[in-house]
This record gives sequence, structure tokens and C-alpha cells, in this order.
Amino acid sequence: MVFHALFNRRPAPEQTPRDTDADWEEIGRTHPYFGVLTDPRFRSENLTEESLADFFRSGEHQINHEAGLLRGRYPDFAPRSALDFGCGVGRLTRPLALMTGDAFGVDIAESMLAEARRQECEGATFGRDLPDRHFDWIVSLIVFQHIPPERGYPLLKALMARLAVGGFITLQFALYRDLRHASVPGGRIVMGEDLTTVSNIEALRDLAKGEMVMFDYDLTVICAILFNAGITDLELSHTDHGGFHGASIRGRRTA
Repeated sequence: MVFHALFNRRPAPEQTPRDTDADWEEIGRTHPYFGVLTDPRFRSENLTEESLADFFRSGEHQINHEAGLLRGRYPDFAPRSALDFGCGVGRLTRPLALMTGDAFGVDIAESMLAEARRQECEGATFGRDLPDRHFDWIVSLIVFQHIPPERGYPLLKALMARLAVGGFITLQFALYRDLRHASVPGGRIVMGEDLTTVSNIEALRDLAKGEMVMFDYDLTVICAILFNAGITDLELSHTDHGGFHGASIRGRRTA
């Protein structure tokens, strides 16, 4: 198998000694909105009707922006269904539902899903498991960077198996970090004078429950998964979250 050969060319992945699912359950229980966008206005004790409206408005702007980029590249872009992976409280699921009429938000944290369901929106459905169906547009932004890669790669493969032929993707991954973040838990790749693989996975053991961790991914593995899923027409753009560098990936399944 292609994937078997690919992964066997690399050292066995480190096993992350941390339950990141429990982290997100705790974040969803205490600060569900701040856990999605780390602006002090979105902490639970600071939430107002105005800040909550701003929070969801930011999701509308982001989805409209991403849709515009895809429409500029693919004039026939007109999805009738969408999957929001790592939906949290539904910041992106809601505008996806308004745009397509059929959006499914997936999240590992029941506390996040409970809050998402509390903010009703026609056409939006939420669940913990990936539905067994195909979607015209699969979206996952600022999500995989919080999932250990040894779990994230199989999840990405499972997601792409649910993309309809002719369907579109909008994904984002953290790929490397500045030297100032070399010791931050979860790091694999640091950009200095050259690319250096680092291992600070053990530092995860010392973090308190409910901390957000940033994990670096390998673009070679990401592309292999996408290409083998028939997504061969891709466009990448640089992202920088305070020294954690990555890529937004947009594309289409052609086969």
C-alpha cells in the first residue's frame, strides 16, 4: 500500500503522552468561545451580547472570504453541503449552513457540542462522529494544529474519504515554528539557520489539564494523503499564528 510504504520510510511516530480530548472537554466546559478564538473578550466572564455577536460574525467573514477564494479559482464553486471538522461552538458551521443549507459540525468535546446546539441555526447539525456520507466542501481551520499528528493523519484520511468527487477542501495545518517556540510542547520542526527536527513531546506531561497544545505536521504526509484521495489540484498560502507557521490548503477532488 502507498501509505504503508510512506509511513515506513520514517521513524515510528512518538506517542503523545497526553489526553488532548480531555483538554478540549475542559476548555469547552470553562471557556468554550475563548478556546476557539483567544481574545479576552471571549472568555466566559467577559462575554456580552455584543462580543458574542462579534464572535459569530468573525465566522461569517471567514467563510465568505474562503468561499470567495475558491470561487475565484473554481467559477462553478456552489457547494450544497459542508462538513466542519473541529467545529467547536459552531462559529464556522453556522455560516456554512446558511450558505449550503446542509452543514454538519464535528467535534470531540461534548461540552463544545452542547454549546453549539444551544445556538440554533437552520440547516446545521452537530455530532461527535464523522457521518457516513459525502460532502461538497470540507472545512477545518485552526483545528489540526491541536491534534497530535499520529492521530491527525488518519483523521485527515477519513475526512477525505467523505469528500464528493468534484468537492472542495479548505484546511489549515501548523508546519513549523520560530526558534523562540522551540521548547513549546508539541514541537517537531523549528526554523533556524536550517530545518531542525526537535522532540519536546515529553514536556506535555507537565502541562495542566485544559491547556491548548500546538503540534507541527509534515507537509509531505499531508500531500500524500490528499493526492491519494484524488485531490491533486491544490493551492497553499502561508499562515503565522504568533510564530507558529503553517499553511492554508485549498483544492478540489478531481477523481
